[in-house]
Amino acid sequence: MRTLTRWAAAVVMGAVVGVLAVSASAQAVGVGGVRGDGEGDETSRGLQVRMHNATGCRLTRTDYGLTSGEFVARPPATLSKGQDGVFVARSREGSLKGVAGRVEYTADNCDASWRDGHSVRLRFGVAYNGMNSFNTDGGGAFGTKLSGGSGNHAVLNWGVGRF
Repeated sequence: MRTLTRWAAAVVMGAVVGVLAVSASAQAVGVGGVRGDGEGDETSRGLQVRMHNATGCRLTRTDYGLTSGEFVARPPATLSKGQDGVFVARSREGSLKGVAGRVEYTADNCDASWRDGHSVRLRFGVAYNGMNSFNTDGGGAFGTKLSGGSGNHAVLNWGVGRF
């Protein structure tokens, strides 16, 4: 009888520990993905882009969009001379596609008027599997620099200027 009582107590204790472990695991994973600070759960993918406008021009967003994912914070509509901007995108909950998209800005009110009307572009992808990809160009009038951008919750620095 004593063995049966110990066995029953062990089964009940195991069930309680199992329920607590599942509950703690669910809380640790969280819901939603990238929060805008580059952090998220291990199944989500996301991107935060920190842009710096060193063009000597006002930049106006002329095109943007995502082929997969959703914006948490959209690219700024305009960036004044010397201004910084941030935008954030993340994968949709339950999606295995990651995040991919583009943004384009066109320059006006430039210190050097020949730069007016030129565009800068960024194409990005934070893959569910594989390498992240980024492509940028300055439309023949501007230089661009990229740094960072690795991992599932990538933070990419995008400098646009007269480099």
